Amino acid sequence: MTVSLAGLPKGHEFAPKTLKLKPEWVAEYRAAVADENTPSSIVPPLALATLTLRSLLEQAALPRGAIHVSQELISFKAVKPGDAVVAKARIGSKGERAGWVLLAVELEVAEEAGDTVTSGRATITFPAVAEVVE
Repeated sequence: MTVSLAGLPKGHEFAPKTLKLKPEWVAEYRAAVADENTPSSIVPPLALATLTLRSLLEQAALPRGAIHVSQELISFKAVKPGDAVVAKARIGSKGERAGWVLLAVELEVAEEAGDTVTSGRATITFPAVAEVVE
């Protein structure tokens, strides 16, 4: 059975995951979002966030009714297609009001050597009584 984000406490840390930034995937991402502004020699920062959140969702499912509320990103350094990065995520805050949960996931993407290249925070909301979407 898949664990739901709804059942995880504030402070929960997801298992870090090493991600290979395959040039083919980067090109497909760029085409899918019609990114004509980012030089092809670097990976768009939002692509890093996308991969990080995808690795998180491999570990915990979204609750039914989840809505993506906001996304914040800070980029410190560019990475190139073909590089490998380590994605980390943790539940930074979790609160409930009027029957809805507001949950923030903090993320960090670092080079294998350890230098942070991108960090950020994704916020979602979902009904306090939510089912797992499978």
